[in-house]
Amino acid sequence: MKTPIETTFNAAEVFGLLSKYRRLMLIGTTLGMTLFTVAAYTLPKKYKSHFTLTIYAKYFQNPLIQDFIPNLSDPGEMKSERDSLIRQALTPEFLDSIGEKYGMYHSRKGTEAFYPRILKRLPSLKRLAEGLGLYQPARKGSEVPAAREDLFSRIQIFDLNNTTFHVSFVYTDPEVTLQVTREIYAQVIRTLLETHRNNLVNIRDAIRKRLESLAFSMIASIPDPRASIRPQVVSDELGDIRNQIRALSAQYTEDHPMIKALRDRERILRRWQGASLGSGVPPSAQENAVVGDQSLPAVKEIHDDLMKKMNYLNIALDADRAHQGDYFATVKSPMYPDSPLWPKKGLLALWGFALGFIGSLSMAALREYFHRTTLRAAVLAEQLGVPLLGVLPVVSWEGPLKLERRN
Repeated sequence: MKTPIETTFNAAEVFGLLSKYRRLMLIGTTLGMTLFTVAAYTLPKKYKSHFTLTIYAKYFQNPLIQDFIPNLSDPGEMKSERDSLIRQALTPEFLDSIGEKYGMYHSRKGTEAFYPRILKRLPSLKRLAEGLGLYQPARKGSEVPAAREDLFSRIQIFDLNNTTFHVSFVYTDPEVTLQVTREIYAQVIRTLLETHRNNLVNIRDAIRKRLESLAFSMIASIPDPRASIRPQVVSDELGDIRNQIRALSAQYTEDHPMIKALRDRERILRRWQGASLGSGVPPSAQENAVVGDQSLPAVKEIHDDLMKKMNYLNIALDADRAHQGDYFATVKSPMYPDSPLWPKKGLLALWGFALGFIGSLSMAALREYFHRTTLRAAVLAEQLGVPLLGVLPVVSWEGPLKLERRN
């Protein structure tokens, strides 16, 4: 008796297997390619449009205002700041506006036109499911955040290097894809310019308020000569100011700008009135005056320094208006998508060929494996080492039984 041979495949048998089951493999490969090619034409298409933007380092560096805004010099910090500025442009209000403008937010009214009967019974079904604990109602307004999140996921931002960013948008309609990409580009540019200008304006407004406070303190600290020579003039003006405050208080609150200005003037007049009544103002009053914890010359020095920086800020704002394009450059503008991003017909056909070929090859291997492991007369004779005398024919008893029944 021979030793049983293990059922295995080797490299040489693969070519024989391909030749033996070539028809099966041809049909399987053709079927896979056909199915994937049909899917390439029937699947919903996705189009992509993008733009490439470079933000220069001078956007974060300005020698005129480096005392107020520290210049960024670290490449990692500037890269993070650039990425943050681009993402800040994609505000919820902006996303909602383009979502409504281009019909990306599916409204309930449009759904009712397609499913009127289902929607009529939907409230009762929801109440029944809610009573059984199978359904939990969504919070009001949850549809808009979900649609907004889906819209935001279609916008992709990649950094090509520390200064250049690639921003793209993906959608099913090529025309809408282009228009939305253009709006995103305009929104990013607008946000960059507004952020840079707002930083300068906020600093200028803060300096202006400080200058107004210093000027008020300097004026109030020096007695008016009229307070000693003609105190009645100061008293009359103080009375007029108080009358105006009473008249305006009947219509406005204390936060009104006119009432604030009158209150400031009232405080100055009260100081003048209470300072050195009945005596002249000495010539050295300005040098000896004290504003808060500092002398008047020190306050004037601070005032002059802030005035100089205010002039620098005005120059920076004028330069910002005239040279807005110096802060960034558009490497590539949004273009109309000529071909869909997905599905790719050639790629899907290649996938279909690969899957069809591998699938049919696997089926052929399985059939060959089970064919070899089946108990057949020739295989048993070879394994047992005995001669094969013959094979009994398969006799069908259906014919003789029918003849007996007829007889």
